[in-house]
Amino acid sequence: MAIKNFKWDSQSQSVCWVYNGTTIKSTYEHAYFATLDENENYVFVEAGENNNQEQMYYISFDGKPIFSFDRLTGTVSWLNGNKQVQINALNAIGAHRYSEHNLIIVVKQSGPSATKLCGYSTDGILLFESDSPEGFVFVYLTTFKSSPYIVYDGGKAYADPYGRSSWIFSVDPRSGKLNKENLAY
Repeated sequence: MAIKNFKWDSQSQSVCWVYNGTTIKSTYEHAYFATLDENENYVFVEAGENNNQEQMYYISFDGKPIFSFDRLTGTVSWLNGNKQVQINALNAIGAHRYSEHNLIIVVKQSGPSATKLCGYSTDGILLFESDSPEGFVFVYLTTFKSSPYIVYDGGKAYADPYGRSSWIFSVDPRSGKLNKENLAY
């Protein structure tokens, strides 16, 4: 069932909508962006001082928190069935849930430009750890064709003739193996 009357209010830093006849409203400190994802059935909110992505929230249409990432505290939490799972992810710089694969991916800073990709089951069990590709710097996690992907920037060493240097890598959801595919646009 779809939601109605979705409203993001940047002044009050709140989101509001109607689901099954019930009005849902939540406020998030330092929220600067919110959107509705009707394909995945959640509301997404980004928050942080000076529009820096420090917290991310995924909220179910009925108002339950289904996934959150707090870069400041290093916590990632999600709903697994009716159970809330939380992991401590110190030095985490990115996190994403891939519901079709029952997978949570967390990217942790492991050096000045090095990162580690950590995959967790929805039970909170560590499934894999992978180092970032040599010479690449983490940009963001994403989804393509319902599969996990990660974008890295390769700088001048990996730039094409037009100067584009951001590359998209597929992530094997079972092993964490990265496969460089093509330029990210």
